[in-house]
Amino acid sequence: MGGLLKPEERQEVEAQARRGATQTIRRRARVLLLYDEGLQTKAITERVKLSPSRTRYWRQAFQAQGLEIFPEPAGEAAVVPEPAPGEGQTSEAEPVQAESIPETLTVEEFYRRYATEVGRADYLIEQALTLFDATQATHHLAADRRKLLEIAARLHELTDRSGEDGAEEFDPSPWLDHPVAGLSAQQQELIGAVTGRLRDKKGRRMPAKLSLRPALEQEALAMAALLRMALGLDQSRTQTTTIEAVEHRPDHLRVRVRGPHALGDARAAQKEARMWEQLFQQKVEVFAPVDVNAAPIDPEDLDSLLKLERPGVEPGDPLSEAGRKVLRYHFAEMLRHEAGTRLGEDIEELHDMRVATRRMRAAFEIFKDAFDKKVIKPHLKGLRAAGRALGRVRDLDVFLEKAQRYLDSLPPDQRHGLDQLLKAWSEERDADRAEMVAHLDSPDYLNFKRKFAAFLNTPGAGARQPPADQIEPELVRHVVPVLVYTRLAAVRAYEPKLASASIDQLHALRIEFKKLRYTVEFFKEVMGVEAGAVIADIKGLQDHLGDLNDADVACQILREFLDNWENRETQVPLSERSNPEPLVAYLAAKHAERHHLIVTFQEAWAHFDRPEFRENLARAISVL
Repeated sequence: MGGLLKPEERQEVEAQARRGATQTIRRRARVLLLYDEGLQTKAITERVKLSPSRTRYWRQAFQAQGLEIFPEPAGEAAVVPEPAPGEGQTSEAEPVQAESIPETLTVEEFYRRYATEVGRADYLIEQALTLFDATQATHHLAADRRKLLEIAARLHELTDRSGEDGAEEFDPSPWLDHPVAGLSAQQQELIGAVTGRLRDKKGRRMPAKLSLRPALEQEALAMAALLRMALGLDQSRTQTTTIEAVEHRPDHLRVRVRGPHALGDARAAQKEARMWEQLFQQKVEVFAPVDVNAAPIDPEDLDSLLKLERPGVEPGDPLSEAGRKVLRYHFAEMLRHEAGTRLGEDIEELHDMRVATRRMRAAFEIFKDAFDKKVIKPHLKGLRAAGRALGRVRDLDVFLEKAQRYLDSLPPDQRHGLDQLLKAWSEERDADRAEMVAHLDSPDYLNFKRKFAAFLNTPGAGARQPPADQIEPELVRHVVPVLVYTRLAAVRAYEPKLASASIDQLHALRIEFKKLRYTVEFFKEVMGVEAGAVIADIKGLQDHLGDLNDADVACQILREFLDNWENRETQVPLSERSNPEPLVAYLAAKHAERHHLIVTFQEAWAHFDRPEFRENLARAISVL
């Protein structure tokens, strides 16, 4: 866009390019000169070493404000040497020092000169110092390091905002190299090392001193780790997420935060905490407790959900309405256990939340013919995603719990033989739990909850309408007998195969038992009192097959772990290799458990498939 400048404007801009008070002003002038010559933004950015957005910003600022974007007319005092021959006035030669540094400096002086606002720096300092004080028993830093951490936070903020929204460009190197009043050379070196271990908003390492004497290395890393967590807490760049409480234990640091952007900021801080975890071998958990009342669900919808004590299915309900009631009840159960699942202190909270998602998925299968497929498809997709996130963590909880139960049965001197296995499972569980919490914090999950709650609280929503000239059963009392006996038939169909059933066939039978149980449970309110005994019999066989499945999966995982063990051990000197006997013994125990469950299955089946069970089921249904 040639012709940006009028002749009198060009004269002043050329003067600013030669004699502007700072490097920033001179660069700003060069941008305008290059635009005036007709160059495109891309070519200009390559010459002046600014981003395209900043380059366009100064062009637009000049078009709006004219020469006022320069704080004062170019003077003659601060003459800058002309570029070397062949470089031209509009190219960026070797970096020119932005200004002369006074002989005596203070931290407050450089911060006052460059900071257009102090809000974010003050915020970062507050969070970093809160962490500093709470973790004193771990880092053991001297009291004066607290002040150095504050200075490093201010220095980082200046560098991070350099050139942003009109802020002065800032190069910290001269200030770090120049003596600063009130700081020793060692303290100044330490500040430079801390800032050099941080990154700016674009992921670039801060341009600060990284050299450090070995004695101070640990201190610099500790301070940088604290500041990185504080920076993570402002990933949203809103300064609204604050530390509410810090629970410090030798092996675990739990940081509870709050604020409108706390979920996302907590995730970012959790990621930034890896440096601290590696440095001190202390597990860090940064979390924002989620109150279901703060979830993006209409308050009236949420209130009606959490008041549910039972589904409330009636014999005269259309099947679609019964399905909505069942789904609504178990969705409320899911919400009730979500906060406990996030907190992670009681594994039963996760178990109960996962069960609720499983029952809702089963309900969609049972009631699917009563709803429009297009309406329920996105809700089912959201449930499946939640179930997968919860399931990975719950499965490892089960494996860890059963392994611990096995160890407790051994003599005390043999209870450490599975330490490597338990460590590997625990690490995998921690990684899966982090992914689970990330999913629960995700916009997709929050959006699913909001839309699903609205759907469930709207009677008739999504109900499939049969053709007007067609009569078909649709009431609970008409349909339930068919639904229940269809599920029972799917279970009993395995009977001819049971004498020689494979593991895979027994796993498939387990799934059919689960569907039968859920079907009876969903309609228990409208069935006879015998429904309770029916459910108990089904559950007994379902648990038997569930234990079989767990034992079989454990066998597979242990075999894979032993194979990997062999590969790892080849990297260890022969005299230092570990004895795999405890692992082999545990694998043998799981094989024995699996064998016992297989050979006793016929007995469990006989107890289920007895006339009394069928009579109880018939009586329970007969009231309809």
